[in-house]
Amino acid sequence: MKTNFLILIFLFILICSSNALSRNNNLKHEFRGAWVATVVNIDWPSTNNLSTGEQYIELTRMFDSLRAVGINAIFFQVRTECDAFYNSKYEPWSHWLTGEQGKAPDPYYDPLELAIEEAHRRGMELHAWFNPYRSVRKRGLYEINENHVSIKHPEWHLEFPEYKMLDPGHPEARKYILDVMTDVLENYDVDGIHFDDYFYPYGPKVSNEDSLTFANYPRGFTNIDDWRRDNINQLMREIYQVVNKKKPYVKFGISPFGIVLNKYAGTNGFNSYDIIYCDPLAWLNEQIVDYVTPQIYWEMDHELAAYRKLLPWWSTVTNDRHLYIGHYSSKMFAEDYKGSYTEIGDQIKMNRTTANVHGSVYFSAKSISLNWSGFADTLQTNYYKYEAIPPLMEWKDAVPPNKPTNLEISVNGQDVIVNWNTPAPAEDGDYPYYYIVYRMKEGEQLTVKNPANIVYKTFDGETIFIDERGKISKGNYTYLVTALDRLHNESEYVMKRISIE
Repeated sequence: MKTNFLILIFLFILICSSNALSRNNNLKHEFRGAWVATVVNIDWPSTNNLSTGEQYIELTRMFDSLRAVGINAIFFQVRTECDAFYNSKYEPWSHWLTGEQGKAPDPYYDPLELAIEEAHRRGMELHAWFNPYRSVRKRGLYEINENHVSIKHPEWHLEFPEYKMLDPGHPEARKYILDVMTDVLENYDVDGIHFDDYFYPYGPKVSNEDSLTFANYPRGFTNIDDWRRDNINQLMREIYQVVNKKKPYVKFGISPFGIVLNKYAGTNGFNSYDIIYCDPLAWLNEQIVDYVTPQIYWEMDHELAAYRKLLPWWSTVTNDRHLYIGHYSSKMFAEDYKGSYTEIGDQIKMNRTTANVHGSVYFSAKSISLNWSGFADTLQTNYYKYEAIPPLMEWKDAVPPNKPTNLEISVNGQDVIVNWNTPAPAEDGDYPYYYIVYRMKEGEQLTVKNPANIVYKTFDGETIFIDERGKISKGNYTYLVTALDRLHNESEYVMKRISIE
């Protein structure tokens, strides 16, 4: 009996592993993101004294570089320290944008609006990335604008020797953060709202700075550590409610520190649960996020925090939410990196053979856009050779659009012209957000599951594709066209065949 039971367990593990391998090796659905950090001009703009034109050129070139290697989602940092890279109703323009906090770009433009437009033009999602609590990153670094929240509402803050942050336990501070986020959600065509993990300080650890807040607003808690964690969780609950009420197609996600508690994965590093009060298991168990992107920033066999230990643990706690892994590409492809440049490639391979892992996000974008140590080449040649679309979120929307209508294919001189009409709205009222064109040569399987067959992904409402004759050899071909909605649900295909002489 015991032997039979062990055999059943082995077969179950084998089936689960096979399913994981099958799903993860179908790379048509994979999240491929990059953090574009604006704080201290990490990624963009390269300095805070560029002209509007120079900033535009830098941003569009960076987005071109990211798109060229297969990135399909941008995490664009719009709020670094209670400031704004957009036209905010609440907060002053960022020092990191114009060199003076509160000073608008001149000639005027809206960086977030530009980033959204340019990302969508390239078929990439744009997630607005907020630092929720950090207010003054380093005292005395530059002059704080009179309209900054640290000046207008010092009573909402926790203060440390070099640092100020909004107090997570103060209800008015929490409402303020919610209002700031809602302003962006309502006024910009974002695909996602993204938070990083600067909650309570990494160091020095909070001690008695919030004791008065705890006394005034305990919310039924008697343990201050549990209260601090729930302060963070309460904001996340409220944000998720607002997102789903106002724009349910918008995704909400957070990038927690890669270690929660060392006992979970057998690590021996920084304990984020007890120091910065980061509680991702609560978000996942309550399903108040659509994805988490843990920053597993260490090597596969790191002595204190091994990637090969942490990844399997994270894969077991997702609770039907998406798991994208944060990789430290700017470290592991830096010129002075002492490890192996194969590290991240090995991590991508492990992601793809681990159940419940839906993709990767890289910190930061310049490691790709500047092709540090050949990283962009590695992605383009080895890992992101074919188009991928972000994975489906069935809990948000599982209804595909209707398929395109009136597909026509013709040869005009040297080019193949593929065009079609927009279908009627689906049962949920959605029209297609974009289309995908597939091409297969005679004898090849007719399928939309193989990303190697994708030849074009439309944008801006296009219903036409011109396949340049110079890219196609003589023969018989079949073109398939599908419609997709904003959350990447895909319709049935329409098809036509053509002979190229």
